[in-house]
Amino acid sequence: MWVKNPRAWAISEISFTPNPADPNSRVRHIVDKPKPDDLNDAATLERTRRTDIRTLVRTAGLTADVADNLIDDGADLATAKATVWDAVQTRAKPVIRTHQAANDDPAVITRRQSDALTVRMAGGEAAPEIRAHMSESLLDMARGSLARAGISTRGMTADETFTRAAHGRSDFPLVVSNAMGKVAAQAYQAAESGIKVLCRQRTLTDFKATTSIRLCDMGRLQEIAESGEITHTSRAENGESMSLRTYARGLTISCNLLINDDLNLLGDMTAAFGQAAAQTEADILISLLTSNPALTDGTAVIHATRGNLAAGIALGEPDAKDGLSAARKHMRTVKGLDAATIIDAKPKYLVVGPDSETDAEKLLALIYAATTGDVNAFAGKLTLIVEPRLTGPKWFIFADPARLASLQYGYLASAQGVQIQRAEGWDMLGLKYRALPDFGAGWLDWRGAYQNTGV
Repeated sequence: MWVKNPRAWAISEISFTPNPADPNSRVRHIVDKPKPDDLNDAATLERTRRTDIRTLVRTAGLTADVADNLIDDGADLATAKATVWDAVQTRAKPVIRTHQAANDDPAVITRRQSDALTVRMAGGEAAPEIRAHMSESLLDMARGSLARAGISTRGMTADETFTRAAHGRSDFPLVVSNAMGKVAAQAYQAAESGIKVLCRQRTLTDFKATTSIRLCDMGRLQEIAESGEITHTSRAENGESMSLRTYARGLTISCNLLINDDLNLLGDMTAAFGQAAAQTEADILISLLTSNPALTDGTAVIHATRGNLAAGIALGEPDAKDGLSAARKHMRTVKGLDAATIIDAKPKYLVVGPDSETDAEKLLALIYAATTGDVNAFAGKLTLIVEPRLTGPKWFIFADPARLASLQYGYLASAQGVQIQRAEGWDMLGLKYRALPDFGAGWLDWRGAYQNTGV
């Protein structure tokens, strides 16, 4: 057997397998003392090993400490490759970053200034992100908006600053109008009439008259004859129309108010805008209720021929429960357009004016009766709505609008409630705003309404 002893060598790759290709191959360990030439070759191999390891680690993007540790441990190139591979695979996972608006984003500043202005005008607790703007005056906000628009305010008087901010490219008018819109909306919601819960809300796309179609009930299903023929029927229909109208008032914010930073006055004026819009809507609905107009069939909504008008029973009288019973019986047995199908319009709301409020509360109060004759059959059955615009002892019963709506109201699409808009103009020093709702109301059906005149 021939044995070859290499004097100089370098391992590029070695693979140890359980089943070698040559079953007679063996690994032998040389213990002979190396010769001087062998020592020189070993030093060269060591330098090559270190260079290869450092190049490998640097290419993988790892730190120099990894290469030093591998060299100190005497790792060969194969071991180093395996270690570097594991390090790359177990490297920290990439951080998922979400975009958050920076504090210097003009849109963020505008929103936070508007929120801060709203809190200062209407009160409330300031959120942490807007507290930095709570101490800013209107003049500070105007100067900041001009600076963000690239306009220097050096040397400008307060009048000039507000004029440039109001009519230039700054976002100062938007800051003020957004805050006014929020304050007006809060006041509007607080002043809304309770009559609106009786109505079905609609959203209209234009100001043209819109008709709500009311279909007749299907009646009863018919038994199929022996021939298998199915009897067809048609549905009668009726409809009531309504249209939108625009109601508006203007508000001028003078330069003196801006310079004085009188936010209490500005807040009160803006809240009055919202209250005025709510009052306008309430007046329209109450006028609709009390005017009792004729429907498309030529008969008034509430009329004796419909059976939904009674007289002579005020809520404070001893026979008030009899009046409520008569109203409930009528609404339970009212029929549809086919004059045959019973609608069963369950009463839900009792509507009264201030004159009958106390009597109505007594009538609906829960009494722990000692005898069956003292039991209040209407306790918890009706929801009381007190409308201060109603006068006298008359009272109304309405069905749940989700079951059978009698009244309807609507807004222009994307403009529900009071809207605050800015008006451009150079004819005054300050800012001009207007408040307007696009609102309309009308009757839908008479079957869910009942009235007693009370006298």
